[in-house]
Amino acid sequence: MKRSRILALLTALLLVCFSIVIYAEEQEESFPGIVAKVTTPKGPLKMRAKASGKSRVVCSVPNGTCLLVQEEDENWCLCRWDGKTGYCYTGYLTMLREADPGMLDYRVLREGDKGEDVLAMKQRLQDLGYIRSGSVLTNVYNDVLAERVTLFQRQTGMTEDGVASQELQAYLFSDRAPRCEQKLPAARSPVLSERNGLRKVICGCCMGEGCECCGFKGWIFY
Repeated sequence: MKRSRILALLTALLLVCFSIVIYAEEQEESFPGIVAKVTTPKGPLKMRAKASGKSRVVCSVPNGTCLLVQEEDENWCLCRWDGKTGYCYTGYLTMLREADPGMLDYRVLREGDKGEDVLAMKQRLQDLGYIRSGSVLTNVYNDVLAERVTLFQRQTGMTEDGVASQELQAYLFSDRAPRCEQKLPAARSPVLSERNGLRKVICGCCMGEGCECCGFKGWIFY
């Protein structure tokens, strides 16, 4: 009889522990955290192992990058970024309380970056009319893409710097992203050759047919 009571008590304790674990997991899922943007005066923000400026540096988060704040405090916030968890100084974080944590799936993209995410962004911009239909798309973030990102920023009231922030990409891939209502820049003239540091290109006005701009030659040096 005594043994059965002990077994019943152990079973009850196990059920309580199991319920606590399930509740904790549900709470974690229902509260994923707050999105915050790194806004340092200069350079990256150091993520530290403990809430102290003397603690070990876990990693450096680039300025302008968004991360997830799991615990918010007046001086230090427990944050997660790029698979790493640590403490960041609260004064260098701008809380984006209404932001969708889904934006953290994106990385900040700028000139020189390469990848499938760059290609996907070009395709989306082309679908919305910021890149001409039929243009050949590569996975390189070149100066032309920076130019078209600036067009998107101009139309949506964002800072015009040609950098595809996480917020910009989340907006770009959303159903709210506007179609381009601006005149696209003229197509780049193909380079024919180079001489003495100058590039010989087809005239953008006449596209090789000859006009006053190129002296009716069809090409210019610059």
